[in-house]
Amino acid sequence: MSRHRDRGPLFADAIEIPRWLERDRETRYADRLQRDRQIGRELRCANPAARVREWWSRLPRAEDPPSMELSSAVRRIERGRRLITLLMIVIGAVAGAAVASAVFHYEGVWPVNVVTVLATLVLLQLLLVTLTLLLMLPKIPGLAGLQELLGGLNPGALAAAVYRRLGRANDQSATLFEWRAARGPAAARFARWQMLTWSQTAAVAFNLGALGAAVGLIAFTDLAFGWSTTLRIEAAEALRITNAISAPWRSWWPEAVPGAQLIEQSRYFRLASERPSLSPAETLTGWWPFLLAAILTYGLAPRCLLLAISLGRLRAATRRLLMDDPGVRALLDRMCGAAVALGATEPEAPPPANAASTTGPAPHTVQSAAAVVWSGALSEEAARAWAAAHLQRNVTQVHEAGGGRSIALDRAVIEQLARQRAQVVLVFVRAWEAPLLDLKDFLAELRAGVGAEASLILAPVGAGGGLATDQQRAVWSRWTGGIADPALYLESGA
Repeated sequence: MSRHRDRGPLFADAIEIPRWLERDRETRYADRLQRDRQIGRELRCANPAARVREWWSRLPRAEDPPSMELSSAVRRIERGRRLITLLMIVIGAVAGAAVASAVFHYEGVWPVNVVTVLATLVLLQLLLVTLTLLLMLPKIPGLAGLQELLGGLNPGALAAAVYRRLGRANDQSATLFEWRAARGPAAARFARWQMLTWSQTAAVAFNLGALGAAVGLIAFTDLAFGWSTTLRIEAAEALRITNAISAPWRSWWPEAVPGAQLIEQSRYFRLASERPSLSPAETLTGWWPFLLAAILTYGLAPRCLLLAISLGRLRAATRRLLMDDPGVRALLDRMCGAAVALGATEPEAPPPANAASTTGPAPHTVQSAAAVVWSGALSEEAARAWAAAHLQRNVTQVHEAGGGRSIALDRAVIEQLARQRAQVVLVFVRAWEAPLLDLKDFLAELRAGVGAEASLILAPVGAGGGLATDQQRAVWSRWTGGIADPALYLESGA
């Protein structure tokens, strides 16, 4: 009994789809190809991420224990992520209310010091906003160490540590929210923006809590405000400072701009044995609109903007977490046959008759690819026949590389593929030989030559041109995954 999947959130799809595809490698390649092409023919969306998610929603779900266990694990991760978000909101709001209660504290003797309120709830926050902007930037030479330090001290990093404790039963998700321990660029990008989103959520809650506490104290208690500082600041200079601070709201909230008379009358000097001589209390209450406007403008507004940016970047990073996965790239390549069937600009050549698979698709759905035979794994004719029989791909050109050939000849092959803008390159290797560094270097140069969007398919060939054994596939699969190239994946034809 099976049914179609419900459309889940992007984060859940980004976690569940790659893991399901990893398990799906146990399914015979021909069956995967037929299934994915069939679903691909029904899709009309052109965006790759939308195609993958729509494929996922249309994929029949078998109610088998592994699938149910995977879905349950993803739900636990999602619940933990929401719990951490709620925790950051609560902690931020409580901290903001506590700090505001402290700086607005008034016992009827010494007035609330406007300078202290500005330093705590405005200047300190502007400094933290600046540090957050520095953390949002890509790694800058010379500042990478500072960015790493800020990443460790960021409130979002604490949230990530709590999350890892809550989700430690799931080993694969242990580093999903740890920026410095991420398994690849996409995971590191996601971890960084998730950390920043959590920290900005806490910061917005902090400002809302501070504003709520301030408004409550102003409305329901009798506060008097004054200003005092050890620095030699005259009233005229203080007026220029407050006018500069009030510039953003001067035109629409003139009551929140302190005047010269208020500044002159509200200054006091703290003495150990005397109570300050101040103007009537009703005159000193004129500072509160200025303080609330400053917190709104320089505290809450920047944090809301940073939160919006973080949420947008987090969604983009979550999409890349889904798309920068070799299994997802292989899925998109398998669905490309459906795009050809819907109408390609140029018909593709069918595979040779002597190499056609009995379970292969119709000729018009066979995909073309260039091929590189590494270290003489196959002859040119055998490479074409192997690709057609086991991968249902039509090899348009075959190049030799590796083995006893010089580095210059290998680079000439890469340059030729780059000039031809090859989109799919099959790299045939000997399955019974251990992967070596020269092959890794060749693949790195090949990637640089053909670009990040081209698919590189590593095809280990067994002895006599047959299929690789399970053990050989496992070795090459681990090696390929260690390269951390989202568009490089293994296909053994099994």
